[in-house]
Formats: sequence, structure tokens, C-alpha cells
Amino acid sequence: MEELPEPWGKVGVEQRFTATLFLFAWALLPVGFMVLMTLFDRFASYRLPLGAGALAMLCLAFWSGLVQRRSSLLEHRTQLAFGTLGSATLSLLLLYTLDLGDWWWVLYGFVFGSVFTMYVSLAHLASCDAPTLRLPWTPSSPLPLDKFEHWNVERGQWVNGKMGLKRLASGTLLTLYGEILEARTYLCIDALSPAESQPKYDEYGVDFVHLANLADLVQDEE
Repeated sequence: MEELPEPWGKVGVEQRFTATLFLFAWALLPVGFMVLMTLFDRFASYRLPLGAGALAMLCLAFWSGLVQRRSSLLEHRTQLAFGTLGSATLSLLLLYTLDLGDWWWVLYGFVFGSVFTMYVSLAHLASCDAPTLRLPWTPSSPLPLDKFEHWNVERGQWVNGKMGLKRLASGTLLTLYGEILEARTYLCIDALSPAESQPKYDEYGVDFVHLANLADLVQDEE
């Protein structure tokens, strides 16, 4: 299939990563001081508080990027970054709870690793600008589940939010969700990938023609 049947449409993805970039840049400031404290054995009493501050700012920057894309936590790069940040947080709690200040380098190692994994993850999310596929849909009309091949459809009825997921062999995540825009309800499919590598419509495993015909039929009846 080269083109989507009417009334399917494509909508550009709105991404606002300026705030994320700003927060990430500010988080690198305490990380830079952490590098200096690693190289020079001075101000040892400030090692853990500095690491805690840097970790908090990194987590805030990471969260601001995650909330901009649906199902971003299921992306492998994001999961790796989440794991390093979680490990850093756990090590910080243990160092404070067990009074293991001499093991400060464990926290610093996880924080330094988190900077790299966060950069890779956020850079990928920012590059995912493939357009969203959208179809006008009546909320009372049930989804034909047999028209979604190899999908994990959580809800067979339209809802305003996530309804299903699918991971392609390439690793690309597809999210099925409902959306309300200007008092109209839509059935949407979002591909978490750059536009240049967006999956072909045949790879979606969705019978676009049947859904389009069903949407037209329901609207004609109304």
C-alpha cells in the first residue's frame, strides 16, 4: 500500500525539546564539578550532595523528554537510560543510609554513565518525527480486533488515551490511541521512529481499508 485510503490522514508530531535541552545543559554544570572532584582530592564532604544535586537535575531533564512521546518508556534506549538513572538513585540511597561515603565513586560512575545513556535516548526521541496516522472514529463503535495483526490491543472500545501497542522486527514501537481534537474523536497510530525510516504501511499490520470503510459507514448512519 503506497497511500492511505480516505478518510485516513497524516498529522505532524509536535515536539518541544527546548526545555529538555535547557535542563540537560544545566544538569551538566554540577556533573562538570563532579569530574573536577574526581580528579582532585578536595572538598570531599561535598561529593555526595553534589552527586545528589546532579542526579536530581538529570532526572528532571529526562522526565521532560519522556513525557513528550507516547510509549517512550518501552523504547530500548530509554530503558537503558532509565536503568542507569535508577541504579544511580539506588546507590545514592545506600551510600547515605549505610554511611558509605568512601564509596562515592560508585554514585559518580552511575551518574557519568547516565549522562551518556540519556543523551543517546533523548537524541533518538527528538529525531522521531514520523507523522501520526489519524482516522475519525465514533466512540461507540467497537474496534475490529481481527484487523490488527500481532497487536497487543488493551481495549476493544475507543478511549481517550492508549489502546494498544506493537513492536516491529526493526524495534520500532507503534502505539494505538484515541484522541479528542476540536470536539472530534480520532483513532490514531503513532510510530516512534524518524520520518526517513518510518515503517511502510504494510508493516503496520493494520487493515487500513477496512477501518476506513467502517468509519465511513458509521458516519453515514449518523
